[in-house]
Amino acid sequence: MEQITTRRWARLGAVVGTGALLVGVLAGCSGAAPGADSGSTDTDAALKEDVTLTWWTWSDTTQEQADAISEVYPNVTFDVVKLENPDAVVTKLQNAIKAGKGAPDIVPVEYQTMPQLTLGGALADLEPYGLAEYEDAFTASTWNSVNVQDQLVGLPGDSGPMVMIYNKALYEKAGITEAPTTWDEFATASAAIHAADPEAYIANSGDAGFFTSMIWASGGQPFKTEGENVTIDLQDEGTKKFADFWSDRLNAGELSGLATWSDEWTKALTQDKLATLLMGSWMISGGMEDYGPAGRFQVAPMPTWDGQPASAENGGSGLSVTSQSENKAAAAGILKYLAEGDGRALLNANGFPSTIADLENPEWLDAPFPGYSDQPANQVGAASAESVITGWQYLPYQGYANNVFSDSVGKALGSGGDLNEALLAWQDTLVEYGNEQGFSVNK
Repeated sequence: MEQITTRRWARLGAVVGTGALLVGVLAGCSGAAPGADSGSTDTDAALKEDVTLTWWTWSDTTQEQADAISEVYPNVTFDVVKLENPDAVVTKLQNAIKAGKGAPDIVPVEYQTMPQLTLGGALADLEPYGLAEYEDAFTASTWNSVNVQDQLVGLPGDSGPMVMIYNKALYEKAGITEAPTTWDEFATASAAIHAADPEAYIANSGDAGFFTSMIWASGGQPFKTEGENVTIDLQDEGTKKFADFWSDRLNAGELSGLATWSDEWTKALTQDKLATLLMGSWMISGGMEDYGPAGRFQVAPMPTWDGQPASAENGGSGLSVTSQSENKAAAAGILKYLAEGDGRALLNANGFPSTIADLENPEWLDAPFPGYSDQPANQVGAASAESVITGWQYLPYQGYANNVFSDSVGKALGSGGDLNEALLAWQDTLVEYGNEQGFSVNK
């Protein structure tokens, strides 16, 4: 949940895809075996017993966090196993579930992956251990993300309410003195920036993670899952609204085709050729000073269709206890410790918080960012967190969906064309794949 990890998450999840998610989704259920724990849900009692908890992670800071927790709970020791990235965690966990053994006690899970791992029987329901009492401490969107199929399968970690980070000088060069507040104003700025410098673009065309977040921010809800029944409608009103808008920018030649996080993308930011990043708030502290001198960039709210606040999440992850854990009560007790107070501070040391108290903390809200000319940029992210549109669901095989995005929509984004036609092609692929995996999709 540290910042660099979230950035890596975005890169891997949106561009490279998740090979692990190619594994049959519902097939995982047959191998899932509950751990041989005592069945007690008394977390306080469990934490007084000598126990070693295995904690998989992709973060560089987990060992440090584990050491700090052990000082509070001296009977609890941790075996921290660092894996390469979120994809590696999913792969290893799915293999363990299928084998019926080998899963850790605690595991980080991206919000987009929680539905799949839940349906695969990999994650324990935390409600019997008292985790549900912390609902009011978290933003609605992140709490919704850890509640899947009427189960509480995780504790929210960081979050990614979307913001607009823009190159103020590049906008001003095109005669745009204020950040666009509506998509109509964004379109005007887009044309002006490209007209002022044909090598400059308002944004790059994007990838799967960006595209789904923008659909979300536009009010689209193309994915619905209830049990094994899945509905996919990549032409619902919000989805089509964004696709139409982005198609216009794309076909006007106003979007860069550079891949996010590529060396060329970095170079374009550095050389004033890319004016805007539409990303999760984790990017506020994501090292924009690497892309130019202090003050080059500013943070603004996401443009909206009618000027009224509306946003979406882009990235983020939580912590879960696995179904195979033999120490569920102790593991859940650690998650309770990490839900608030000093424990929460450990998690919030990196990344953008999901806890309402921290989002409302004046010290955090008003902290100046030298890279943005001392702008208190967290205020923009916190406001975005309050306007995330509710009701969004990911597919229970979202990783696969992201992986094959480049075959249809990604191809159209790279070469121009009809994004709605490409979305329908993506939908056909996702319907076919879901039915092959045992879901009932669009039936």
